[in-house]
Amino acid sequence: MRAHAFLLGLAALVAAAPAAGRPLAYITDQGSDSIAVVDVDGWKVVETLEVGRKPAGVAVAPGGDRIYVSNPEGSSLSVVERGPDGRHRVVAGISVGKGPLGVAADRTGKLVFAADWYADQVHVVDAASLKEVSSITVGRSPSGMTVSPDNARLFVANRESDSISVVDLSTFVEIGRVAVGKAPFGVTYDAAGGTDGKPRLLVANVQSGDVSVVDPVALREVERIKVRAFPYAVAVTGDGARILVTNQHDDSVSVIDGRTYATLAVVPVGDYPEGIVTAPDQTHALVACWMDDELESIDIAKMTVDRTLKVGSGPRAFGQFIAP
Repeated sequence: MRAHAFLLGLAALVAAAPAAGRPLAYITDQGSDSIAVVDVDGWKVVETLEVGRKPAGVAVAPGGDRIYVSNPEGSSLSVVERGPDGRHRVVAGISVGKGPLGVAADRTGKLVFAADWYADQVHVVDAASLKEVSSITVGRSPSGMTVSPDNARLFVANRESDSISVVDLSTFVEIGRVAVGKAPFGVTYDAAGGTDGKPRLLVANVQSGDVSVVDPVALREVERIKVRAFPYAVAVTGDGARILVTNQHDDSVSVIDGRTYATLAVVPVGDYPEGIVTAPDQTHALVACWMDDELESIDIAKMTVDRTLKVGSGPRAFGQFIAP
């Protein structure tokens, strides 16, 4: 009888883990000090893991087997690993600065960056040893970050400096700043670019209610796109054709033509949308709605919400929160 019960329990564990290769979303639930692991295709929460205090930022490393979560009130990063059986576990907690918010992994998976909101620094962590190896002085209240595809530069949004810091990753030195709109928060690198085919940075400016388009080579703002109230994060399709922006105080997502920068639609979503990414198949975008405790799916072609899912309390999912 005990053996039978054990086998049933084992079967339940295996069934709960999504099959290898299925996309997973990692949602930081700030109100419950946890992350929800979501099977995107099955559209269900398959695991919930306790992390540090008030998790906010998240970054999935290349390959998808390691996830980094920032805990601003715990002054730490939680390190989550996905095992061969598809199950997840928290393997480490790293003390990092005063208040890490944004988090990003480099393109090789060897380095992790944590933006320290209170110390105006970016902390650099070696992914193998999980030790801090450097710190970089940037602008005031750094938040979102993104790494260039060639792994040469890190771009950091400085909310209280109205700028983007440009960091040389061979020296860990800030080599420039680009003026953008008021209170930049989320920043996304779009390699496909607009009509000219040149890469671009897309920066959500919270207080000016717009998105800055920045040339990451020339290091200058080239366009400003008006959106709704308090934009926080930006996603873009792989071909650069559609830009999606969460408008936190408007409870909406702006869908923008990536070539003309015209607004195509404003999609109503739940309360206080923040984190947003495109799904691997590029047909949908996933949005974390902070005050509704929901993850929502937007059909990009139809520009409507087609699915909602209850997650933990206060989901933010600020960063690259999906793994193939």
